[in-house]
Amino acid sequence: MPEGQVSHRNAMVLSDAIAGSPITLVEAPEPRLGPQRLPERLTGDVLDHMEPRGKHHLFRFTSGRTLHSHLQMNGTWRAYAPGADIPRRGLWLALHTEYGAIAQYRGPVLRLYEPGARIPRVEAVGPDLLDDDVDPAGAATRLLALPPTREVGDAVMDQRVISGIGNVYKSETLFLAGIDPWRPVGSLSPAEAEAIGTIAAALLARGVAERGRITTYPLDDGTRRALSSPGVRPAAMGAAAQRGAPGRWVYGRARRGCRVCGTQVRARGQGDANRTTYWCPSCQG
Repeated sequence: MPEGQVSHRNAMVLSDAIAGSPITLVEAPEPRLGPQRLPERLTGDVLDHMEPRGKHHLFRFTSGRTLHSHLQMNGTWRAYAPGADIPRRGLWLALHTEYGAIAQYRGPVLRLYEPGARIPRVEAVGPDLLDDDVDPAGAATRLLALPPTREVGDAVMDQRVISGIGNVYKSETLFLAGIDPWRPVGSLSPAEAEAIGTIAAALLARGVAERGRITTYPLDDGTRRALSSPGVRPAAMGAAAQRGAPGRWVYGRARRGCRVCGTQVRARGQGDANRTTYWCPSCQG
């Protein structure tokens, strides 16, 4: 599933592609979109900007309408130059202007709201760790208000608490913070909760800068600064941990040696959704 870095990256790319120009053509070949009459409602409208909110995409039009998109597990947005041949397979929606086009593929959540309408799914979303107005450390202290027996690895993916962290960033953040994902949230100190927010925000920002790719290993400057925050017990700061090809610290590395200590990385399902968590039992013990 695309994580928060994708929505923020898309906000830049998709806005650059068509914002400020009237929509000249709307294609909505997916039959499930038929009742929304998107060509009728959006043709001639103008995209003002695309607003990311966690994993949600909010397209704000000058008419006051909002197009809400969530990519779920397999969806994607793409931008195209004027006159480009837009692939048809999996296409749900394409918005064309004189200067470019954007298209959404395999997106099961796509709905246009009239001005002033509530968007319940977005109203329930917690603070976005990449929002300029959000302090990531302070936002993550919301974890401390959850039922104390809930596991940390499950809690950090609850988009109602803090938004943007998905399954990859969950494992990578908790590894870098040196926090066992199976600990109950009631055992977290305020400093540890703040560290989770600070590190996750740094990793998400790196993903935006790297065109949506999730690369966490080796450390970049932003993550190094996050790991120097008070109360953080980083698992990976030494020069010895910086060897090897770019990739990830623990995610997808089950049964391979930890990049820091050599202990075999473990993996198993966690939470009601049984999403796979990866961790080093030594560095996060």
